[in-house]
Amino acid sequence: MSLALPDVELFWTAGYGNSIPPDFVQGKGAACIMVQCCVPKSTGTVRLSPAGAHDITVDPLVDPNYLSVPEDWQVYRRGILFALEVGREMADGGYALEEIHPLKSTSPEDLDEFIRQYGFTGQHPLSSCRMRPLAEGGVVDQELKVHGIRGLRIADGSVFPTIVASRPQSTVAMVAEKCADFIREGWKLDRICNGHAD
Repeated sequence: MSLALPDVELFWTAGYGNSIPPDFVQGKGAACIMVQCCVPKSTGTVRLSPAGAHDITVDPLVDPNYLSVPEDWQVYRRGILFALEVGREMADGGYALEEIHPLKSTSPEDLDEFIRQYGFTGQHPLSSCRMRPLAEGGVVDQELKVHGIRGLRIADGSVFPTIVASRPQSTVAMVAEKCADFIREGWKLDRICNGHAD
């Protein structure tokens, strides 16, 4: 199996995809070419707080640790330059485009400043309860059972061993279907082992 996955995604949104909205010009529409790092190398942590170790009403300590490795910055720099090129080609094709937040320059320093100012997180957190052996820091086994807790399975994007280089919805649906199969198989085995007829 090849691990040569795409590391950047550009997608078009008919609106403004940023947490810092501009002053829109009356009578003009807005669109955005959003740049996404598909397989970020930065990793964060989700931990129980001391107060939450025995109290589920206390939120965990979450540190996403965004952009903590140089490789992720390189992906965003390349993605922004590519998005600018797409915009230039659209303008050359006759579309009357105006940049809302133009870059000062395309130097690495100005690109990084732009990323710090306008970057924001996406909505697909994954891999916080990875499917791996417990000795390797895993949370669930290959049947989605939580290590050390009988009767509990996890069936969502948190079990992905690594981040998928695409939108995760279809993969999450597949995990849910597989979890349902595991549960059904468990019921069948229980009936057989305990002498219950179907």
